[in-house]
Amino acid sequence: MVKNVHISMWTDSYYPYISGVTRSVATTRDTLKRMGHDVSVFCPSYPGAAHEEGVYRFQSIKAPTKPDYYVAIPANPKHLIALNEISPEIIHIHSPFNLGKMGLRMGGLLGIPVVFTYHTMYNMYSHYIPIIGQMASELVESGAFITAKQVDAVIAPSTAIRDYLAEHNVRTRIFVIPTGIDTDRFRHGNPEYIREAFNIPSQVPVLLSCGRLGQEKNPETLVKAFALIQKSIDCFLVMVGDGPMQETLVKLAEDLGISHRIIFAGKLPPNIMPHMYAGSDVFLFSSVTDTQGLVIVEAKSAGVPCVAVGALGVKDMIENSVDGLLCENAPEDIAAKALALLEDPELLSTMKSNALANADKFSLRQSCAKLVECYMEIAQTPNAAL
Repeated sequence: MVKNVHISMWTDSYYPYISGVTRSVATTRDTLKRMGHDVSVFCPSYPGAAHEEGVYRFQSIKAPTKPDYYVAIPANPKHLIALNEISPEIIHIHSPFNLGKMGLRMGGLLGIPVVFTYHTMYNMYSHYIPIIGQMASELVESGAFITAKQVDAVIAPSTAIRDYLAEHNVRTRIFVIPTGIDTDRFRHGNPEYIREAFNIPSQVPVLLSCGRLGQEKNPETLVKAFALIQKSIDCFLVMVGDGPMQETLVKLAEDLGISHRIIFAGKLPPNIMPHMYAGSDVFLFSSVTDTQGLVIVEAKSAGVPCVAVGALGVKDMIENSVDGLLCENAPEDIAAKALALLEDPELLSTMKSNALANADKFSLRQSCAKLVECYMEIAQTPNAAL
């Protein structure tokens, strides 16, 4: 029988800020607690954030380049005393910087093993750093590698991240554990919602995409692909999310003559997303930076196959030609693969069934069970990274 484990999570992203890392930390925490484990979270404070038991928020300041994001000031003696009193068996950091580094230091001071989830390719987000932008890429990347080399174990959410770290001389023990999702939550959506909410005629296929409208998500390629799809079959593309490229994408859609068939839905509350998936026919994913692409699994959980650029961790999310189709990072290939599904109802039906069945491989319960095994193994063999 697996014993109760005391875990302290340190993250630079947490609610009410919404991101893939935020969702990952929160859902993992909640699932581990339901499994009987004790979990505390150390994170930034946000205006109006509700008090939660076991959540310790550091004073923070607004980020200069992202006004909805706050950066913690990692200096609060009360929290550090609380950590000592909690006496966790594992410190699990979710960032290579700031609070992640602080969690690593606390692990060293208190003699607690530290595990680090390497959530993303940090160098690919350097364009958000003020002034120096891409010039910071190597600095950001090297900083993340340094943290990965200092911890006792690294959680890689995909085989692509494992291989990437190994190629950059990270010799720390690496566990490949995909971030799980609550698959059941996406299986009971209202299939009529998306048509009613956005006035989409019945019988017209609906393509869906979900993600930040930023450079790293490659949305221009998706819009260009949809223009090619639209030439062959009348359909709608609903893009959920917002970001700095939204105006550019709206203008691109107008220039391509598809603005009447593309809907920029903006950010939507999490409780609406099961309905969005339920009413769509094919999910499109063009990001070339995602280490997983959890929205792909959300779509699969609703029985929606995905056409995705086969980059990084996406290749672990889709069983090609079984529950979705992988393609090249080119509008022409994305369009061809999407049309292969839309123009073949039998193939689309088969892939919908397969997507629904295969989503269970990425359930929260399975992922958290593997995570606990990692915790227990590392707790029994401290200093594994040395």
